[in-house]
This record gives sequence, C-alpha cells and structure tokens, in this order.
Amino acid sequence: MPAEDAIHARACVVCGATDARELSTTTLADGTRVPVCGSHELSHRRARVPARTVEELRALTLDRRSHGERRREDGDELGLLLTRAFAPQRRGAATRRS
Repeated sequence: MPAEDAIHARACVVCGATDARELSTTTLADGTRVPVCGSHELSHRRARVPARTVEELRALTLDRRSHGERRREDGDELGLLLTRAFAPQRRGAATRRS
C-alpha cells in the first residue's frame, strides 16, 4: 500500500492497530507521513536512521526479542531481590494486603 493511502486507512502500517487512541504518525525520510501506533512511532523516532519506505519501517521496528521462553533461570540480582521481597510466602500476617 502506498504511504499516502496508509494515512487514510487509519491503521498502523506496521502492526495494523486501528484504535484511534493509540494512533500517531511518523515521517519517513522523504517527508511522507504514515500512521503508526505509539510503540512503532517511538521505535522509529529512536532509530539511528529514519526509514525511507513503509517496508523499511516494518523491518526497523520488528520485535527483536526472542519468542521462545523469556524467563531465565540466571536472572539479575535486582530481579532476585524484588522476587524475594514481594513473594507471598515472605509476607507475615501483619503485612498482608486486603
């Protein structure tokens, strides 16, 4: 879909989100404005080089996280401390939330 048509489609050109509350626009390198959701607008704004086409924008803003198991057994020290602090078995009767 040409970028000009995407503006009228009112959907994020990357993920297809259509909720008007989350839609924004971003400007491609040639000055063309395309609709994107807030997450993809932020990703494009943080990119070192602006995308030239919608296809480049899609490639640039792909979810780069692993889609496998995200929990790691060797977590960081802060995560371990937070888990211990907020674990239900660590709370006494006086500190339970109602």
